[in-house]
Amino acid sequence: MSTAATERVRVVVYLRAPEDGAEPLEQAYREISWVRRPEAVPGLLRSELLRDVDRPGEFALHGEWESLDAYRAWQFGPDHKDNPSALRPFQDRSRGRHYAVYGIASEDL
Repeated sequence: MSTAATERVRVVVYLRAPEDGAEPLEQAYREISWVRRPEAVPGLLRSELLRDVDRPGEFALHGEWESLDAYRAWQFGPDHKDNPSALRPFQDRSRGRHYAVYGIASEDL
């Protein structure tokens, strides 16, 4: 079943810390404007930086969006396309696509 454009979605961006440590990646995350002010991005409900507990150099940026439409509007809008993310140098492209968009298939309330 596909995700309707009006349903909440989760976006995961796969990241990898540099060999000399995770601080530059974590600092880049903290400096992103929508992390400091998520209310400035219409439709973004929250974001968090996750660290893989088994592979400490691997991270995932998790964002929750009120709808696929809201995410796509930001993804293809000038605020994102014209302003490369400070996290771009850390994107983990070793796995192929460095991000995924997930619809909610099932959720406990």
